[in-house]
Amino acid sequence: MTTNGTLLAKKAKVLKQAGLHRVTVSLDALENDRFANLSDSKVSVETVLEGIETAHAVGLSPVKVNMVVRKGLNDDQIVPMARYFRGTPHILRFIEYMDVGNTNGWNLQEVITGEEICAAIHEHFPLEPLGANYVGEVAGRHRYVDGQGEIGVITSVSRPFCGDCTRMRLSPEGQLFLCLFGSKGYDVRGLLRSGATDDEIAGFIAGTWRQRGDRYSEIRGDQAQPRQKVEMSHIGG
Repeated sequence: MTTNGTLLAKKAKVLKQAGLHRVTVSLDALENDRFANLSDSKVSVETVLEGIETAHAVGLSPVKVNMVVRKGLNDDQIVPMARYFRGTPHILRFIEYMDVGNTNGWNLQEVITGEEICAAIHEHFPLEPLGANYVGEVAGRHRYVDGQGEIGVITSVSRPFCGDCTRMRLSPEGQLFLCLFGSKGYDVRGLLRSGATDDEIAGFIAGTWRQRGDRYSEIRGDQAQPRQKVEMSHIGG
């Protein structure tokens, strides 16, 4: 589950008891004013950090912490975030600012590339690359040379990974989307409600994925006209 961590300290134990295995927390800055501005929230950073520690304590681990980096807004938080989370059991992941949906005011000039992020951290805490845990892993892995943990870097803008993508998303009304930047969903709810068998549903999902041609991140700069994309708040990250 991915969460802003607002209620995580209160809910982590119940979530674990309900069968949840792991949690990812969004945190874009360690300064309260900056965090409030970026998250449009009155919740303090301390509340989110408490949630992260509680989640780990009850076994929702390793906790992954996602930071979306935007030039001029929070890029000066890259090293402080790395410093705070290195040496902990948590895995900090830096995400290039992406043009998800149609309403986030994306500007290419605000993108800090994964290479720039790693260079900034490496200057203070030397890094070395790690191999992927599995085929299709979204984040490129790097470990601290001194053994104080690892970070991940998600480079959808500067180094697209469409060809290795293994993820589809389900919207609240039962539409499968084959890409985070997708504009078309595939109705699985109708199939479920029609009384289709498990094999028929599995066949539909497999067939839908096999004909997938989505590669928005590879072609975003080649499109003559902007395309309408599903909002990430609708399908999840």
